[in-house]
Amino acid sequence: MAWQFQREEQQFPQIPEGRYRIRIKSAEKAASSKGNDMIILQFEVSGYPQILYHYITFLEDKPEITNRMLTQFFDSFAGIPEGDLNMQNWLGKVGACTVKHDDYNDQTRSKVGYFIPANKQDDLPPWKTDSGITVDSEGFLNLGDISNDELLFE
Repeated sequence: MAWQFQREEQQFPQIPEGRYRIRIKSAEKAASSKGNDMIILQFEVSGYPQILYHYITFLEDKPEITNRMLTQFFDSFAGIPEGDLNMQNWLGKVGACTVKHDDYNDQTRSKVGYFIPANKQDDLPPWKTDSGITVDSEGFLNLGDISNDELLFE
């Protein structure tokens, strides 16, 4: 096969720093580089195509740090019962966080600054998909945002 390969880097615009609704896309158990259990979370950000990654590491020698991180997480995602570590129950749940920028290997990356408690999310707009459709905190479509022309019934 003859092909003239040229590297094409895909560049996404940075998510501006600020407060956003986020939705859990995936959550999986892994091991940290030091061998500690951890959870790798992927979040979709309301109105943006980028994914935010966040890690919760279970530190046996510093349980107060792990418990503080889990408390902040559970406080933000009202749809997840406190202490529920069944990550399958987390998928699709909506919470909120601040996004901050961090420089890593000469690149600026968006990351979770901190989680916003559910009782302090009222001033945030509802979840919006890339196409502008709003979704409630349980991940259900808000059909009031969809016109009859957009509904396809046969």
